[in-house]
Amino acid sequence: MQHIRGTHNQCDVYIAVDWSAKNTPSPPKPSVDAIWVGIRDTLSQTQSEQYFRTRWACHEFLQDYLINAVKSGKKVLIGYDFDLGFPAGLAKAMGYHGPTPWSYMAEFLKGAITDTVKNTNNRFEVAALINRMTQSASQSGPFWGCPVKTELEGLKPTSPQYPFVTGSGTVLRNKRWCEHRESKAQPVWKLLGTASVGGQSLMGIPMVQKLREHPQLQSCSRVWPFETGFHANVLAQEDIRVIHVEIWPGLLTGYYDTSLPVRDQAQVRATVDWFHKLDAKGHLTWLMTPPEWLTPEMIEDAKREEGWVIGSGLSGKLYPDSEEATVLRQANLFE
Repeated sequence: MQHIRGTHNQCDVYIAVDWSAKNTPSPPKPSVDAIWVGIRDTLSQTQSEQYFRTRWACHEFLQDYLINAVKSGKKVLIGYDFDLGFPAGLAKAMGYHGPTPWSYMAEFLKGAITDTVKNTNNRFEVAALINRMTQSASQSGPFWGCPVKTELEGLKPTSPQYPFVTGSGTVLRNKRWCEHRESKAQPVWKLLGTASVGGQSLMGIPMVQKLREHPQLQSCSRVWPFETGFHANVLAQEDIRVIHVEIWPGLLTGYYDTSLPVRDQAQVRATVDWFHKLDAKGHLTWLMTPPEWLTPEMIEDAKREEGWVIGSGLSGKLYPDSEEATVLRQANLFE
C-alpha cells in the first residue's frame, strides 16, 4: 500500500479496470494482457493495483468494493478500458426502436453472454448471432475476427467494408464519434488480434450492467453519459455515488511508471492518478462535457447509444483551440 494525502476532490475513490476477453484463466503470476484494477482512495489515503486471473473474480471484487464504498458514504468514479456502447444504429438494426438503445444492448448482452468461473465464454457465438440478426445481403458483419478454424455462420476472420449496410438498410459506421479523430483507436467490431476491444466489450458490458443493477447499488449507480447526461455537472449530482465511465489508457502513454514490471499495472495506476489530479484542480468536469466540434446529432448519438471515452482527444484534436484544451495542456498534471 502506498499512502497519499487526502484531498477535497468531488470524488473520494478512483478506480481503473484494465479488462480481458481471454477464454482461459490468466497465469498465476501477474502478467500482461490480463485483468488489472487500480484504486486510489483519498479518504483512506491508499493506492494499490490488483491482478485477477478471471473476470468472475474481478466482478466479485468490484461488487463487494463498491457496496462497501457506498455504505461508507464514499463517491466513486470507476473507469473501464472497453467500449460501453456501439456505433449508432446497431440496436435499430437488431429490431429495437425504443428511446434507450444503449440499455437494450446492455440487457441483450447480459442475457446472451455466458462467462464461467474458469473464464470460458461465448463471445464469438454472440457476435455471430448479432451478425445474423443484422444480416447484409452482400457481406458478413458488422462484427469480424475469429480463430481461423472457427466456423460460425455470419462471422468471418476478416473485416467487411464500412460503412456497413445491414439487411434492414441501417448504415453502421466503423467507429463511434468519440473515436472519429483518434487514429489509434480500434473499432468495437474487431474481435480478435491486437487491441481487439470488441471481445472485451462483449464480455465487459454485461459485468457493468450487473454492477449497476445490484440491489445495493442500483439506486445510486449510473453510467456516464447514458444515465447522467453529457454535461459538466455530473460529479455534483449528490444522489449518484458510483459513476461508471469508459477510459482509454492510450491517452496517457507518456505518463506510465516504467519502473513497474507490467504495463497493464502502469496503465491503471496512471489513470487513477490522472483522475485524482484533474479532480483536485477542478478540471475533471470538463472531460464530461461534449467537445466543441460535436453537432447536436452527434451528442444525441453519444447520450443514447454510443457513449464516450472520458478525455478522448486531449491531444487537442477533439478540443482544438478551446479554453479547456489550453488549460489541460498547461496543467502539468503529472509533475
